[in-house]
Amino acid sequence: MKLRLKAFLIHLVISLVILAAILYVVVTIWYPPPFFAADGGWQGVRIMVGVDIVLGPLLTLAIYNPGKGMDRLRRDLVVIAVIQFSALCAGAWVVADQRTRMITFADNRFISMTETQIRESEVEPEVLAELQKDHPPMAYVRLPDDPGERAAYVFSTMGGKPLFKRGERFEPLTFDNRMRIVAEGYDLDRVARVTPTLRPIVDRFLEKIDRGADQVSALPLYCRYDVLSLVLDRETGEILDTIDIDHDQLIASRSLERLQGAGKLGEE
Repeated sequence: MKLRLKAFLIHLVISLVILAAILYVVVTIWYPPPFFAADGGWQGVRIMVGVDIVLGPLLTLAIYNPGKGMDRLRRDLVVIAVIQFSALCAGAWVVADQRTRMITFADNRFISMTETQIRESEVEPEVLAELQKDHPPMAYVRLPDDPGERAAYVFSTMGGKPLFKRGERFEPLTFDNRMRIVAEGYDLDRVARVTPTLRPIVDRFLEKIDRGADQVSALPLYCRYDVLSLVLDRETGEILDTIDIDHDQLIASRSLERLQGAGKLGEE
């Protein structure tokens, strides 16, 4: 029994070292913050943990028996290693394939995209190469400036390819495009007035980034498993950080603003 437990612990330690190396790649390269939790990194890692930590070492614990003879024991361990390695590679491939590969801005929101969604957008290779200067690549979906043309174009996309996959309209996040995005953003001071619980969240966040509410603009970031808010600098359009506020709370701030405006008009 002691030899079996020793074999199990050795296999477990080796598996943990391999898993740690993969986790480093997943968290720092494939799913940089905030995408690990919000865009599926954790879901993929849980599968790999089950394979790497449970499948391999437990099989070793179950079959390790020196009484079988070294040749048979060696053959069994090789089979376990092949099964574990194959399953781990398959899990890593799925995690890599589904990782955040691009962020697009369309319809007043940021949306994370996978490699498959990028292919579906049919973006031109030279445009994609220009977008890849950012990490992750970021694109602005430029719609017609004329309100009538813009409304007609948006209407034409209904029931078909969504706006964030319209690769023919992808543009890099130039300064002008960043300013257009900032202009569509939400005021964090107004967001903080939606519910009492939001005020301390907003105040702590502004203190953390050392900015005033009038210096930043917030917009929703739609990921596969969560909706966060990206906060941008109003002067440069640069993304500063994420804040844990969802799209409904952002929209509510606009509704509150309109109600307050209507109240003032009524008083006049």
